[in-house]
Amino acid sequence: MVVRTIEGLSSAGASTSMLRKLLIDLTSRNTYGAFCELSGYAFLFAGSIAFDAQVAMGGAEILNPRGSDLDGMMRLPARVFFDVKAFGFHEHLIERLIARLSHDLAPDEVTIDESWDVAVDLLSELLGTQYSVLLQELATKKAARRDALRFVVRPRKRVMVSSRVADFERLARENAGYVFRFAKQFVRSEPFFLFFVIHPWVSGSAFHQNFDGSLDAFLRVFSERVFRQFLGDQNPILGVTKDQASRLLTGMIFIHAWEDVPPVTPPRYRCLPNPNAANKAPVAAIDALRSAYGGALSVVEISPI
Repeated sequence: MVVRTIEGLSSAGASTSMLRKLLIDLTSRNTYGAFCELSGYAFLFAGSIAFDAQVAMGGAEILNPRGSDLDGMMRLPARVFFDVKAFGFHEHLIERLIARLSHDLAPDEVTIDESWDVAVDLLSELLGTQYSVLLQELATKKAARRDALRFVVRPRKRVMVSSRVADFERLARENAGYVFRFAKQFVRSEPFFLFFVIHPWVSGSAFHQNFDGSLDAFLRVFSERVFRQFLGDQNPILGVTKDQASRLLTGMIFIHAWEDVPPVTPPRYRCLPNPNAANKAPVAAIDALRSAYGGALSVVEISPI
């Protein structure tokens, strides 16, 4: 995928400096970010969607007052801007936390049981400012609880078993504000989509398989929360209210970037337009996406209320 996408970008006229930066990032400290950006471009090439990569935007055009480069702009043929992010939700962060705690408490092993359906902000705190407090509590008491997470320190064995429950509705509720992490990129007066990349490297196993429709169910609830929960919210963010910022998100496209065996069960791509968006994508633009990908893409309509 990487080679195919780099060659496609080169053929489309991408600059040598842009391609060099992508490859340097891919093989150094920004591996996941570069991989996801390339996955976004691969998605567009797969549908033969015309687009411009790396579009410079000024502070009057996006919420970042200093301006920034967006990952691109689709031509459907209407202009629809986009930025690509990893859907690095809870599993990836929890696995990092388990590995770090187990290393620091060796030879014992740390497990996290019961529920993992917590806010990403909590996990970021546990990996950052709250890590030393958690580590000390586990070293002393051999157990700790943070929200729904139950930490247990156990002697390392050749076979270790732990269990947890999954509640995608709770996970969606706890992480409705996840999109605001990327609000600096939101475009003020033209359609803007966030592309979220799903892959075991960044998303863990929970979203890798759509077991019994679980991924579809989660994405619907998550999108309903994102598009509805902040309506009327007057809390400030980047010079606007959360109500206004949430309306600047025209929609989200989830891209399953796994290309190994077994293949991804269709649909590989899911498009969820925001019914409350201030800058909606034209109906013809959404129809162009449907036509380009056929059964590989589903458009999930969310009601405004």
